[in-house]
Amino acid sequence: MRRAGSRFFYPATCHPPRLTRRQLLVGGGALVAATTLGARVAHAGGDGTAVIRQWATLPEDPWAVCHGVRAMGREFTIKGGRRAVDWLLETHVASVSVNGKSCLAFPVSVEVHPNMFLKTLLEAGVPLDHAFPHQGQRRTLQEVVDGAHLLFRPREVMSEANMLPWSIIALARTTSPLRGRWTNVWGEAVDLDAVVEGALRLMEEASRPVAQAMREGRPETAKAPVHGFTCGGTHMLYALLTAVQTGYTGRDRAERVGQLVDLMVWRLRADLGLIDRFYKPRATEPGAYWYEADAKLKILGHGAECLAFALQRGLVKLGPAQQARHRAAVVTLKRMIEEMEGREIGDARQVNPELFRQLVGDTCHARHGLRFA
Repeated sequence: MRRAGSRFFYPATCHPPRLTRRQLLVGGGALVAATTLGARVAHAGGDGTAVIRQWATLPEDPWAVCHGVRAMGREFTIKGGRRAVDWLLETHVASVSVNGKSCLAFPVSVEVHPNMFLKTLLEAGVPLDHAFPHQGQRRTLQEVVDGAHLLFRPREVMSEANMLPWSIIALARTTSPLRGRWTNVWGEAVDLDAVVEGALRLMEEASRPVAQAMREGRPETAKAPVHGFTCGGTHMLYALLTAVQTGYTGRDRAERVGQLVDLMVWRLRADLGLIDRFYKPRATEPGAYWYEADAKLKILGHGAECLAFALQRGLVKLGPAQQARHRAAVVTLKRMIEEMEGREIGDARQVNPELFRQLVGDTCHARHGLRFA
């Protein structure tokens, strides 16, 4: 995973890999065409749908397409009308040979974070018996899930907060806590409950400075370690919520994850203040509007996803003050997206291609959160 430059508030992001020269040339042509059409695309009422349909449907960028599935669901289609779910499985699943065993998986070079594509398909409701052709054979999503189990190696990722969330989501959704132990393709024991506990401890430790600021009722004075987690730690929180919801509750895990949700509610306003202070001295730098907009879109959109998940499944209850903060954050998020839709988001690509893709991906997460807010 590459580290973004100093103009990015959240330095670790769920960004796509570097594209090849050919992809840039082909994709550039598609982007130019989309930009030409962009002036005639109607706004979609502040939920990001217009941005997603314009920019997350280009097959030149499977990472963006997968985010489109996140935003719009399993019937989402790419340019040309083909269903994105089928296209992703048929064109990007690979056979991986390890220790003499062949496993199906999405290459990390495409999805960036292990099991990011898989967990997205699962959360979109793609059934495990969904079939697709691969190397002349009929294969199923269940086989990709099986591959995820076999290729999961805790000792390589347990200390890497930015490698864990997507695997936790995919594995917890497809593995009963009663069968949460297995042996991977290297012959190593895997204990998913222990992985979840380790991830929770990483998140708690990284969030301590923020939690202290919340307890003391003061603004955040500096970025905490959690701000260096992918998308500010929101993916990790979502993974922990998924684990608790699927039965990986441990002894006191539900309560501890609930405390992290309380912290996320507080951050919906506190992080915005910190972002304002971060970009104030950078206000005259090229693309300053887009960098700041994406930072705020990232925390509000991903935060909305976490809260929607937690509230819909009864994992937490918000007090009156928290409910008011949540409502205000949703209003701010919608207003931000509406303002973005009134501009030409393609201009951000001229500032920084990675920034542009982040805006597209973060709009997808925001749209997903707003669907259930």
